[in-house]
Formats: sequence, structure tokens, C-alpha cells
Amino acid sequence: MTALLEVTDRVEVLWQFVARRLQIAGVRSSPGHPRLGGHEPEPSGGNVTRERIEESLADANGAYRRLRRVMDAWAALWFWPLTETETKPPTFAQWLDALQQLLGRNTKGRKSPTGMDQLGTHLDWDALGLAEEIDLGFADAKPVANVLDAHPWLRVCEDVADQQGFFHWELDFATVFARGGFDLQLGNPPWVRPIVDTDALLAEGDPWWQLAHKPSEAARSAQREETLQLPGIRGLLLDGVTDVVATAAYLGNSTSYPFLAGLQPDLHRCFMSQTWRHLSTDGTVGLIHPESHFTEERAGLLRSATYTRLRRHWQFVNELQLFDIGHPVIYGVHIYGRQVNSVRFLSATSLYHPDTAERSLRHDGSGAEPGLRDPDGGWDLRPHSSRLIEVDEVVLAAWHSVLENPEVPVMRTRMLYTVNQSAANVLEKLATRRRFGEFNLRYSAGWHEKSDRARGRFELGWGEPASWDDVILQGPHLHVGNPIYKHPNPTMRSKGDWSAIDLEKLSPKAIPITAYKPIGDRYAYDCAYTDWGDDRRPRPARDYYRIAWRRMAALTNERTLIPALIPPGSAHVHPVSSAGSPDASARDLAIGIAVLSALVSDFGVRAAPKYDIYLTTLDRLPCASPNHPLINQLILRAIRLNCVTQAYAEFWRGCYTPQFAEDSWAGGEERVNRPRLGDLSRDWTPTSPLRIAEDRRRALVEIDALVALMLGVSIDELCSVYRAQFGVLVAHERSNRYDGFGRLVPNQVATAWLKKGALATAEDRTATNQAGNTYTYELPFRLLDREADMRQAYAHFERILDEKTQQGEGES
Repeated sequence: MTALLEVTDRVEVLWQFVARRLQIAGVRSSPGHPRLGGHEPEPSGGNVTRERIEESLADANGAYRRLRRVMDAWAALWFWPLTETETKPPTFAQWLDALQQLLGRNTKGRKSPTGMDQLGTHLDWDALGLAEEIDLGFADAKPVANVLDAHPWLRVCEDVADQQGFFHWELDFATVFARGGFDLQLGNPPWVRPIVDTDALLAEGDPWWQLAHKPSEAARSAQREETLQLPGIRGLLLDGVTDVVATAAYLGNSTSYPFLAGLQPDLHRCFMSQTWRHLSTDGTVGLIHPESHFTEERAGLLRSATYTRLRRHWQFVNELQLFDIGHPVIYGVHIYGRQVNSVRFLSATSLYHPDTAERSLRHDGSGAEPGLRDPDGGWDLRPHSSRLIEVDEVVLAAWHSVLENPEVPVMRTRMLYTVNQSAANVLEKLATRRRFGEFNLRYSAGWHEKSDRARGRFELGWGEPASWDDVILQGPHLHVGNPIYKHPNPTMRSKGDWSAIDLEKLSPKAIPITAYKPIGDRYAYDCAYTDWGDDRRPRPARDYYRIAWRRMAALTNERTLIPALIPPGSAHVHPVSSAGSPDASARDLAIGIAVLSALVSDFGVRAAPKYDIYLTTLDRLPCASPNHPLINQLILRAIRLNCVTQAYAEFWRGCYTPQFAEDSWAGGEERVNRPRLGDLSRDWTPTSPLRIAEDRRRALVEIDALVALMLGVSIDELCSVYRAQFGVLVAHERSNRYDGFGRLVPNQVATAWLKKGALATAEDRTATNQAGNTYTYELPFRLLDREADMRQAYAHFERILDEKTQQGEGES
């Protein structure tokens, strides 16, 4: 420890020489090569020629180059080449000895006589050079050539440094740090994670690795051996992999980046941390970077450090293509200052243009609050003071009550994203409700789409499985309340090559067509999947009904949280997640799937945006009490949406109650060509599921109203959330037309009818859907008003709740 402290002292002494020398010369630094001139104060200590300055900075035995060699060597050891066989990397003793020879030693435990107090402004260039020479001699620093001979590993480090181009802020900007740091830093740091892409490296020699469409593991293995025989490819692959692995190891080192401990390395986070260290006392930093650290559960330490430095937070969605990146990409403009003891910053989210943030700062608060879409269906650019949330410890505590468990410190609370103040108020209200996590469901990630396929669990193969035991679901199979929403086309060209299912014609025995099929030993297949039991009492997850949802969060689509109920036997790949329990009743799962299907729950997910939705995300969402007076109304609509085939017969019986017969649609309207809502039997039949588009929409709308009422959200608040947060859904609702039978009218039929009106023929109104079924759509074609329907449903259930409450039924 004493030797390390001595080295630290010597680094400080030599750095002072470098800083003073550059200050005298009037040097403004740049990466690796300080340059003359700029806007530094006038040089002090006499005039110095450019040649003398460059000679000093290039002197291998001078303080500047000695420090750079030490810093380069430390960085280079992270990137030590695996192909280096003649020279071994140093032991700790060799490393320490090399530092002491390069930097010198303080004799008898004392600092050298030319410490920082000796380097006052009275020293001119020549006097400073003499002081530096005396200091290095007094400290017994060895000539660099001799040190390189004694430690040949330093020459390897020199080669690595030349290749990597290391940059040492404190050395190359020594004059800035001598004044305390930067007053202003602006930047758009790299949005990059160091991840090894072996396919891209192999494609440098063989384009097959980029052009092949979902090749089997056997084909990949054979092609890999062939590609590695190409000249230079093996070395290219080795160099590429080691570079990325070394970078990830350095960036993930908690000594270098303490706020990032335990997190996946990410360059923009490293730059954030670096700029904070480089700030002067009154300095400011402005950075554009992604926002995942505000919502990632493991990033609590980084969040805490961010909150105490943040002054302005403007979150943008790239829908206007201001950046040449994907249009739904989310990023933020962040203004930081020095760390303070309290939290206080302004935040605005779901912005599309910086002008909106600027004008919102001057807005007087009048007019309707903005949302994601404006009344005309465009992206909402309207400024409003309600967009601005002043975040302090009180607001953090409110966020904490919505998002976190009690053991999580308030300062590490994840950020809530609300487009206006009304939405923020709804979240605060939901914070007081019981949580979905009280169901104590167990999680299943399913098969890993790449690694489990490589292990031979399943293979690519289109077709209808023989049974649900052979089903492997993917994300597009599911939609809100619909476990058989789409199926892959035989061509399987891309992730979008899917077609919609026609529920009206769906067979009671239907099994979804899949793109993956189990292979190999079936006992091994069954045992390798998620099990919720133990060795003595296995409880395979596939033996139970489960709530499944698309794991990847589409934050700007029609819906973000997309759950459906899947039956026993089925598996899924990890773009789908699921939850269930051997101890969960059918009614509990029905309540869970109903609540998760509601707009209020979707809003809860969108308000804390993440790229992935895991069970921990769902567990924090509010949930209705199983004893609520309206629970049967909620369950009925959920099972009529989800139980689409006879595979759900057992689940249907577990949820059924004779009280269903008392239920009816809100407003009492029943279609003459379809059974009443509650006209059902205990046993599942082909008429049990809702098959017509208008009926299914109606059930979802009434679930929205029911869940909001159960959770204490007013109808005005529900409609405000709908308008503000679900712009794509609003746009679809305004354009979707339903025919006289309740079918959703295809766009081509609606377009022909709009053009011809009463002159539209039956042929104009006939179309074949993606499932291959042909319908002639019946007039009249109607536009439905979702907000009006939610208000009608809310009032309907509110009346029923009042009646049941007066009769003492259940608990609210």
C-alpha cells in the first residue's frame, strides 16, 4: 500500500509539471497532441517558441511522455493480445517496479523538494525545465530506454496503445483540470454496447453469414468450419472478439466507473460518468443519450447519481426523424450540473420536437392538455405548461410508491413518464391499490430462441402441430385477450410475414400454426422447460394455464402490454413471457388476464418505459380485489375473449358461475343475430368465445371501464389517459368501420363504399380476408366512438356497483 501511495504522489508531482509547462506555453490541448494557441490566458513566464514546446512534449524522458507511457500501459493491459506468445504480461511486482523506474521514488518517505507548492507562477520555461530535471534526478527516475529493456512488456503495451489510440483526459487537458475542470461540455456520446457479433466478423470472409435465412444449427456449424479455413479469417475473428471482450471488461470495471457496477457495459453511460468527473464547480453538461438507466431495475446506483446532478430532462421520440435512426427510438436531452444534496429538475416526456419544450416553459397553462397525438391524429407538438413536471424528493416518493418495493431506497426510484399532469395524477391514485404481485404467480421465460435452438430443442418448420404439446408460440401469435391472433405464412420470409386468424371460422379444435417444431428426445424436451416444482414433486409450467404476453415493449404502437391466456401443453420462445402457478385458481388467472388487458394497466407499463416486460413489471401494476362486487362481470368478459377453442374447456368450467346469466352488455343492447352476453352453459361450446369483431371490441371497452371503476379511476381520468397515451389506438378507432353484422370492414371495401356510397354493389362490399374466407359486408357501415362507449359502460357498471354496495355484496 505504501508503494502505491508513493506512485500516486509521483503521478501528481509530474502532472503538475505538465500542467504548468502547458500553461506557460499558452497551450490548448487536443486528443494526444496538445496544440498551440486558442483562447487560453496569455502565456506567463516568458515567450517560448513552438519548436521548444514540441521538443519538450516529445521528449521520451520528460514528465509528459513518462506519464503518457504509464497511462497507456495501464490501458493496454486490458487489451493484451492473445497472439502475443514471446512476452508475458507483467506480474504486480513487475508493474510496480516499472512505475517506480518511470516516475521515480520519494526517498526516505518524503515528497520530492519540487512538490506542487514549488511550481508557482514565478517560474519561467527554463526554470521549470530545470526543476523538472532536478525532480526526476532526485527521485531516481531511470532513462526510459533502460526501463524498456528491463521490462519488455512495456514495448507490447506501446504497440497496443498505438493501435487503440488511448485518450487520457487529465493529461491532455491538464491546463483545464488545473483550473478545476470544464465549464461546459456538450455531446452526443455513442449509443453502443460492446457486444460480440461473430456472424458479422465471419461475413467479412463469407457473405453467407449475413444472407442465409434462419439456417439450422447443423448448417451453421458446417459453414463455420468452412469459413474459418479462409485466409486471414481466423485471425480477424480472434482480434475482433478480443477487442470487444476487452472493451466490455474495462467499461464494466467498478474502479473505473463506480456508478455502473453490475450493469451491462454501455458507452453512453461511461461518457455520462466521465463528464460528471470533469465538471468545474459551476460547470454544465449537455448530453443527448438513451434513457434506459431511468427504468432499468439494476441501475439504481446510477439513477441516484443522475438525479442529484440532473437540471433538465427532455425525453424525445424520434417520430419526426430528427435523427437518422429508427423512428420509434426514444432518447433524451439531459442537462447536468455539479452534484447537490437535493433533487430538483424539470422534466417533460413524449416530445417530438425541441420547440415544444422551449415553448412549454413560457406557456400560461390555458387550453386542453396535450397527449401523444393531436386531435387531427398527428404527433402532438402543442406546448403546454402541464407537460413540465418539477421533480423533487416528494415526486420521487410518489414514483416510489407506484414502482418500487419498500426496500428500494427512494433515491434509486425508477422514473415515471407521463405526458401531462393529469396522467401523473392517475398514477398517484393507482399507487394506493393492491398489486398484481399479490397473485404470487411464477415466471417462465420459455425457450431461448437462439441458444435452445442451438441445443437441439426445436427447429424451424412451418405447419400445424399435432397437439398443443407441440406448440411453440411466438409474439405475433398473441394479441390483447386473443391467444390465436395470427399465424406465420408458409414463406416465413421475415418477422412480419404473418396473417390474421378469422375467429368467426376458427374450428373448436384449432391448434395454431407455428414456425418452430420440437425435435429430439421428447422426455429431454419436457424436462428442460420451466418447472415450478422440485425433484421430489415436479410441476412443469407447461401443465398449467398461463398468462402470456409479448415480452418486447412496443411503446408507440396501438398497445404495449399484450397479454392472452395460453393452454396447457404449449411452450413459447423468449420474445414471449408467461406466468402462472400450480396453486392459482382459474378465477384468479381470469382476473389477472382481465386487469392486464385494460388500458389502465397498459398505461402503467408505458409510464415506466422499458424495452422488455418481465413479471416484475406486471407485479407492480394495480389489480382488482377477487371479492369486488363486479368481479363476475370482469371474469365473464375475460373468458369470452380468451377461451377461443376447446383447449380452454377446463379453464371455462373453473371460472363459470350461474350468476353470469344475470349479466348483459352495458346499455342493454343485444344483437339479434347473436346470443345474449350471459346466455352460457357451464361447459365450453363453440358459442362460448366472442368471435365477431364488434363484440370483442365491446368486451375490451367494458373491461377498460370495469377495471378503472374497480381501481378508483374516474371516467374523465380514463378518457384523458386514452386520449393522451394511446394515440395510435385513437387513430384506429376513428377509422375502423363495422358492418351490420358486427364484422370489421376491410380497408378496400370501406374505400370503395366511401367512393360510391349508395351505388356500391354487393360485389364492391365483398372481400376475401387473410384466412381465405370471403364475406359480403352488410350495410350500414358504422364508425364507433370508444370514448363514448367507455363512458356508457362506466355509468352502467357504476349503477350496478351502487346497487350491490347497498345490498352489502363483496368489497370494493
